[in-house]
Amino acid sequence: LSKETGFPKDLMRVENLWEDWYSFEVALKNGAKIPNKEKVLDILGKEKDNERRKSQIIALDKGYTWHRIIRDIFPPFRNARMAIVCHERSERIPVNVERLSFDYSLPVREPVSSFPMNTTENRRRVIAVKTNLLFVAVLTANLGFEAELWPHWSIDLPVWYSPYDIASTRKLRLLAVQPEVRWWPGAVMNGHFIGLHTHVAGFNVAINDKARYQDPNHALWGMGLSYGYAFSWGKDNRWGIEFNIGVGFAEYDYDAYRNRRNGALFKSGSDVYWGVTRAGVNLSYKWSFARRNKKNR
Repeated sequence: LSKETGFPKDLMRVENLWEDWYSFEVALKNGAKIPNKEKVLDILGKEKDNERRKSQIIALDKGYTWHRIIRDIFPPFRNARMAIVCHERSERIPVNVERLSFDYSLPVREPVSSFPMNTTENRRRVIAVKTNLLFVAVLTANLGFEAELWPHWSIDLPVWYSPYDIASTRKLRLLAVQPEVRWWPGAVMNGHFIGLHTHVAGFNVAINDKARYQDPNHALWGMGLSYGYAFSWGKDNRWGIEFNIGVGFAEYDYDAYRNRRNGALFKSGSDVYWGVTRAGVNLSYKWSFARRNKKNR
């Protein structure tokens, strides 16, 4: 302003009003989506000090909700405003700025009308790569991929592969995939979830002296329901740990061989298993990407 208009800098006062809490609260009441929304609204209603508000929101889930707010909700509210204060004097005498008492407080603006109260377009899509530490512990290589489909929904796709023998009569050869659709009450990949999964696996297993079991070109398959909990940590909450357990069924055919070198086939059959079909302690690393706005294509 001083450069473009020549207005003296000593007659200007710059004040940072920080976060636009009023517009933020109105956006939440009109449909904006964030984790722990009701708890945040409760904090806004009871606590009037902005710094204490911020501290209480951060404390909800170690900063995850606050990070989502400043990333997804606050950007449309960022702006600069200028107020010009004029004083009319009856005499043309120099103005002593220090003696003037100006009220620099500005009214809080109304929410920007163009801000979409349903913030699906402003939110970012989360994806993650992960590995199940339980399978690593039994020497089975595995890699998983999870992607946010819509708010509260994601798809998880783990793959297990173990092509080697532990010993001449001990082996856990496995190629399996277990896609799962998940519903999250809060933010995707944070907090509780329930899932519906299916599984397909090829196997060649010998874990005792009795027999070696192999699928006869007919993969094991089945379905199940699971429950889990995930939380994040680290810079920008990119690292995460997830615990899950699931139950369901698996139908399979098998050929049983004597568990010795070139052991003969002595039995074939089929069976249905009911019980635990999914379990994991997953270590994950996450990224987020802006959702494409179809209106701006």
